[in-house]
Amino acid sequence: MIRSILLLMLFLGAGTLAFGSNDTITKKEVNQSSFRLSGFVKSDYWYDSRSVIAAREDLFLLFPARPAKDVGGVDINGDPSFNFSAITSRIAGHISGPDAFGARTSGLIEADFSGVTNADINGFRLRHAFVKLEWDQVDLLLGQWWHPMFGIGAVPTVISLNTGAPFQPFIRNPQVSVTFKHGAFQTLFAAIAQRDNASDGPQGTRPDYLRNSAMPNFHLQFIYSQGLTTAGVAADYKMIRPRMVTDQFYKTDETLGTYAFMGYIRHRPGLWDLKAKAIYGQNLSEHLLMGGYAEREINPVTGWVTYTPLNHFMTWGNIVYGQQVQAGLFAGFASNLGASHEVTGAYYGRGADIAYLYRVAPSISFISGKVQLSTELEYTAAAYGTPDIKGRVRDYTETANLRLLFTAFYFF
Repeated sequence: MIRSILLLMLFLGAGTLAFGSNDTITKKEVNQSSFRLSGFVKSDYWYDSRSVIAAREDLFLLFPARPAKDVGGVDINGDPSFNFSAITSRIAGHISGPDAFGARTSGLIEADFSGVTNADINGFRLRHAFVKLEWDQVDLLLGQWWHPMFGIGAVPTVISLNTGAPFQPFIRNPQVSVTFKHGAFQTLFAAIAQRDNASDGPQGTRPDYLRNSAMPNFHLQFIYSQGLTTAGVAADYKMIRPRMVTDQFYKTDETLGTYAFMGYIRHRPGLWDLKAKAIYGQNLSEHLLMGGYAEREINPVTGWVTYTPLNHFMTWGNIVYGQQVQAGLFAGFASNLGASHEVTGAYYGRGADIAYLYRVAPSISFISGKVQLSTELEYTAAAYGTPDIKGRVRDYTETANLRLLFTAFYFF
């Protein structure tokens, strides 16, 4: 063993002497590389006034649960609850290296401990992982990153993990994204797949419906960013294939194509941060928004099913002021506009029995060095009712939840 090590050291030494000039190049390239860790330790403490529809042991709040009456007429979902959690503590590795193909190179790997489902709580799960090539006028991103509908140019500054959902998209996807840069203007085009955030369908929530359509989700976005202002407009299209075979065991290739449109703006004068976004779209449940589709026609002999999309409108506004002490106010509204055609079968997605949602959430944060202590009062109301033949919800009544949240961050 010692003899082998000595021979290896002699070989490496000879290689260093023989290829001194190449070694200089290698050292230069190494010096251009860097790896930096960042993230935070985070603890959440919250109280809900009633049962809620949420993820990750109710930490990721969407809206209040529909009332469910027992035989005595008492709402089973009307009782309060609380929870504590540290599962969203996060770590990220930022990578930069020597140029490749004439472009600056960088990468990101980010994970947390919230798992993929409630059954996987405390599981170490991938959030983001991508490589990025940056030329003077073009950027290329390959890997998993926020869906462009997330719109990183204008994202709510709230304390809740939901980041404004179900009024603001919240979704990460494997993708190929190309951005063309023209001074203050950018044009983004992306081809997108699904993984953890997937469409709903006859077999539950699965990425197969998009994959089996043989067509990625396509997205086009125009962005303006100059000084204190950022604004953007976008169009999105995807096609899913909910079934490969009918219930009567006939092969089916019926698909559903849906679209969405988005606009947003952000302005940051002084200590103010003002943001707003609006979305009109179809079948957006994988974005953790209201939406989905329904069965339009069903052939009684073959079981062949056609589909109709559900149409929704979402909007939100967010005001934040301050630096060491930050006060914020978030307000969101979402409306169910019904189906594009008459519905004869099952619904797939989220919120088909909700006419509208709204939320008001004031917050305050105290920041000192690497520590942030924040509290937020989040009032969310859902108007539950019964969808008619066109998917419009009738005879609705409001149900509300009040969440008091306290969160502690330690950034590194």
